[in-house]
Amino acid sequence: MNVDDNNGRSPIGVRLLDGLQGLVNWAAGLALLCVTLTVFFNATGRYLTGWSFLGGEELARLLTVWITFVGAFALVRQEKHVNIDLVLGASAPGAQRVMRGASGAIGIMVMSYLAWTSFQLSAFSFGTGQMGTTLPVPRGLFFLPVFVGAVLMLIAFIEIFVRAILNKLPPLEVMGADADATDEVTG
Repeated sequence: MNVDDNNGRSPIGVRLLDGLQGLVNWAAGLALLCVTLTVFFNATGRYLTGWSFLGGEELARLLTVWITFVGAFALVRQEKHVNIDLVLGASAPGAQRVMRGASGAIGIMVMSYLAWTSFQLSAFSFGTGQMGTTLPVPRGLFFLPVFVGAVLMLIAFIEIFVRAILNKLPPLEVMGADADATDEVTG
């Protein structure tokens, strides 16, 4: 979602968010690999040798929660998370800008509320000292990704809203553009 300014270079804030998005994508991929390996080795170990990693299912669940909430940041930045593509694609550019800006404003409100409530829940959970049932980690780690993801999505929605106001939104991808280009080449 890289938008250039007048000098042909991306503003530093956009570059920082692009870097953060790359880090989130990399971490989510690594976490998904860990989930896959944990579930695979737990299942094969249980059925082939009678041994399994105690806490493996809880670890897979914890990593899946992190992937879901923190990884949503990348989808929001690309505007692939909360949009009705059919309506946007059929609208004039001015109407698209208004709808995308409104989506950003609604996202700001919802993520602000979610960030606040998930912060309270995480703080309470960490404060009680509760530990996981089979995995010896604080229970608050299961609520923390909701807070982190909500803050990251809040930042992404703010970016979309500001870009809509400044008329700096990147153009939407045209659905079926690849198919049309292929048809033109093949005849």
